[in-house]
Amino acid sequence: MPKHSVQPPWTLILKLRGNIQLEGDLQLAELEVAKLLGSQPEPLDKSGMEALAADGTMCAEDVTHCRANGVVGYRVRVEQVDVGRLFRRLSFVELVVGTAPVSSGLSRSLVHELGVPSAFIRLQDSADTCRFRMVPLNTVAEWSDIVAKRAGCASDAVKALEQTLGLALEGKSPGRGCALSERAMSAKLTTGHLFHGLHVYKAKFFPRMVRALLNVYAPYADACVLDPYVGSGTALTEACVMGMPSAGVDIDPLSALIASTKIKLTHGLEGSLLNHVLELRGQLERLETGQLSLFRVAEPQAAYGMIPSFLTRRIPSETREEVANDISLALRAIQVNPNCCGAPLRVALSDAISRKFKFRFLGLGYGRFSLNIMPGRILEMFRRNLDYLAKSIGVWQWLREAANLTPAPSAVELGDARALPFSPETFDMVVTSPPYLPASSGRENYLKSKALAMTALNLIGPDDVDAYERTQVGSVHRTHDDLTALPQKAREVVEWMASDEVRQVKAAATGSYFVDLAQSLREIRRVLRPGGCCAMVIARQHTFYRYKSREVVRIIDNAGTISELAAFCGLDTEHTLHIELNKQNTVARPRSLDAYYESILVLRRP
Repeated sequence: MPKHSVQPPWTLILKLRGNIQLEGDLQLAELEVAKLLGSQPEPLDKSGMEALAADGTMCAEDVTHCRANGVVGYRVRVEQVDVGRLFRRLSFVELVVGTAPVSSGLSRSLVHELGVPSAFIRLQDSADTCRFRMVPLNTVAEWSDIVAKRAGCASDAVKALEQTLGLALEGKSPGRGCALSERAMSAKLTTGHLFHGLHVYKAKFFPRMVRALLNVYAPYADACVLDPYVGSGTALTEACVMGMPSAGVDIDPLSALIASTKIKLTHGLEGSLLNHVLELRGQLERLETGQLSLFRVAEPQAAYGMIPSFLTRRIPSETREEVANDISLALRAIQVNPNCCGAPLRVALSDAISRKFKFRFLGLGYGRFSLNIMPGRILEMFRRNLDYLAKSIGVWQWLREAANLTPAPSAVELGDARALPFSPETFDMVVTSPPYLPASSGRENYLKSKALAMTALNLIGPDDVDAYERTQVGSVHRTHDDLTALPQKAREVVEWMASDEVRQVKAAATGSYFVDLAQSLREIRRVLRPGGCCAMVIARQHTFYRYKSREVVRIIDNAGTISELAAFCGLDTEHTLHIELNKQNTVARPRSLDAYYESILVLRRP
């Protein structure tokens, strides 16, 4: 019998998270449960869950935080179950209740054989039935971010997380004095855990989606994973927590810094980073009052000179001076910390800068953008980020130790998805989301929205922004004349844009995008092992409209176009999942109230 397995027969009730809103998430949840248990799950609605509470299988409190309607959970009957694997892998499930006859030999002493650390599971014996209640690791991780944001300090956050977990395992409702537990259990948005909330990042992966894709499509438990457009490192962070070795590449140095920092934090940095973060607040206060004279200082004027020229014209002089001083003070404080601690502090500063300046590119192809300068000082935002970082480190240290978790190796390189720095047939699976088509509204000059943070951290020079932008896949400034190597659908998109007087300004850039993406797909095929899988998340379609009337002019089947491009590069499309996302925004763009879908292309190397 396999290790950590028990035998038969098992009835499992898997209660879904109450904040699952869209049918696409349910689709992924069902695929994941079926894959992990090797059996098609039976959907349960709220009345079915209430019936289970009435007969004692579930607790009455389990129904309180159920989804409002539709499927709220699943029932699965299996001959054997690896409970430890469910604990480590489940993405959308909040609670697992398993029952089996006592005749199967189960007892309270079997808890260690279930493969779940004791803090996350409870056994409940009766005369004829053995029952366990188990809260999966990912649920507790999601709760950890909610309590970290609201607790007064790291130790308070850990206490609140322990309390929340205990209440869930006992099936009890948070009472007076359990406000943080109530917030964690009822939170609508939980995407900042595992340091995913360390830095604001446009169009980042949803962590649950990544976990589900790894669970469903990775060929085995410790498959080697690649993300060639690593972004903020969501895919790599989830893979290493799930026990999958991983690597990532990004051409953007700020993305590489954010992703590598998240990986280091997930593994646990050497030294007492938590203490350094707490000390930094005092250092900042002393710097502001001139009490620290032994720092290796960078004068405020140096930071002032880091502001790119395209921003200098848009920022009032008094704001520029304030921003320069705040950045200089933060950098001077960071300098005194050991090298192992510098990266998280630099990322915290970058996030503060990025939140201060809000960009929205207008999607016309001429680089025009609106800029909102948010109220509040960068230095104060930086302090808040330090507090959040300290609490996040505290809860993650507790969670990693309580779960007896050793994250798998992971590495991030500054590189190009069009020329991957890996040997052929290195990876079992690719999970990635390349930049979107530059022809779509607002998808242009993305690097410029991060330029001040990048120049402040000396990742690129203030005069190099435009040149660096032209190297990016998806940049509106890239042009490629030879489109003869593209398949039919991609050529048709470019030719239509070239013939349309409004869109022709971005036709050449769109052609370059398809050429670049084709090269990236060839590289993905090269580094995948035969039979390896690539799950690529893209926009399902792109809608072009008349700006004044919002009348639809043309809809491009982006999923079909990229699928044809993948075939052209030697990858088979195994199937396509269409996932609706909650991205409606009444002020973002015309037609912003339309339903928005992303597609997951599941590609296979023959």
